[in-house]
Amino acid sequence: MKVNELENITFEKGLERLEKIVNELSQNNTTLENALTLFEEGIYLVRHCNNLLDLAEAKVKVLLEDDELEEIVIEKIEFGE
Repeated sequence: MKVNELENITFEKGLERLEKIVNELSQNNTTLENALTLFEEGIYLVRHCNNLLDLAEAKVKVLLEDDELEEIVIEKIEFGE
């Protein structure tokens, strides 16, 4: 897998593929060359997923620190009038 192919992979799809790679590698019925290829793909996916998590964490921090959010007023909803 090439780095530019990772751009369109979501976090969830990346994790799904990582699980498949781990399963393939743990079966011990692959060649050394294929195992290295799978390992390399796994490393790229781990880095990609970590980057996606970092971006999500940064967005959450920005949202939590946003002063405008403090101005949101929550109204009490009364039921059973």
